[in-house]
Amino acid sequence: MKTWLLLLGLLLATLLSAGGHDTSVLIVRFQELGDERYQLDYNAPPGSLQGEAPPVLPEHATWEQQPELPAGPVRLTFTTDGKPLSGEDRIVLPWRCSGVLVHAFWRSGEAARRFVPRTNEGIVLTIGELRAGVGGTGEAAKRYTILGVEHMLTGWDHLLFVAGLLLLVKGWRQVVATITAFNLAHSLTLALSTLGWLGFERGVVEVLIAFSIAVLAVEIIHASRGQAGITARKPWLVSFLFGLIHGLGFAGVMEDLGLPRQDIPVALLFFNVGVELGQLAMIGLWLGMAKSLRSMKLTLPPRLSWAPGYALGIIAMVWCLDRAVGLFC
Repeated sequence: MKTWLLLLGLLLATLLSAGGHDTSVLIVRFQELGDERYQLDYNAPPGSLQGEAPPVLPEHATWEQQPELPAGPVRLTFTTDGKPLSGEDRIVLPWRCSGVLVHAFWRSGEAARRFVPRTNEGIVLTIGELRAGVGGTGEAAKRYTILGVEHMLTGWDHLLFVAGLLLLVKGWRQVVATITAFNLAHSLTLALSTLGWLGFERGVVEVLIAFSIAVLAVEIIHASRGQAGITARKPWLVSFLFGLIHGLGFAGVMEDLGLPRQDIPVALLFFNVGVELGQLAMIGLWLGMAKSLRSMKLTLPPRLSWAPGYALGIIAMVWCLDRAVGLFC
């Protein structure tokens, strides 16, 4: 138990300056106008592109006007120097959002829709990939899996909830039962919401996700005092109930994508696969760190056993208040 508490304390120390995570997905419209002229349209949510650089064009292309990144609708046009864009040309969006859903329209009448996730270089739109018939189910599966992994591994609120659960469970059977219950629950609400069978207010869900972490913090504090709460006694039940709420948080990313109905099955399946892979990676790292700390015999002094619970609770309540204020501002 002490090893787990120390692990959480170390993790929280790296998160004191971290808030939520930027999981926004922007919708970009790319259109070939003719005569080597092209157009980019996107609707930037307030603050989502604040401080970001404008798109980077291929070397033989120039903007017709100075690109800006205001909140709201943006329309940019550019031309190429004597030749149209080739399949190898790239437009780089150096933005921090999780990715963009590109709707491409060509003069020939050809149209395509592609989700492009962020990479270390930014969001790279390769012109050849914006043609109809390029890629397929395999490519789509890869991209949605990447988005799911990234969402989980950059989602501090989801990660802290899982970490809190691991602090409270004992033994492999409880770990497996608890994580399985969480997975089943968030998969259920993710599917129901994405299919349009379950509606929710996104801001309220974000507050409830932070609140779920605060509840675990209270349970951790009670456990440090030898008082077993409901999470310690029935962790699978608590993880299932709160997992339903976290699933709605995952569904917010799918909502951002604005997916057409025919794309939903692949996106839903492989985004969820990505979330599970990201979660397994986090749990594996956690267990590896725990083993290392046990081998080094590093534990928290008994008088500080309450500290991780309070640290977790402070972060959770800051998120709760911040997100609650956002509902009215």
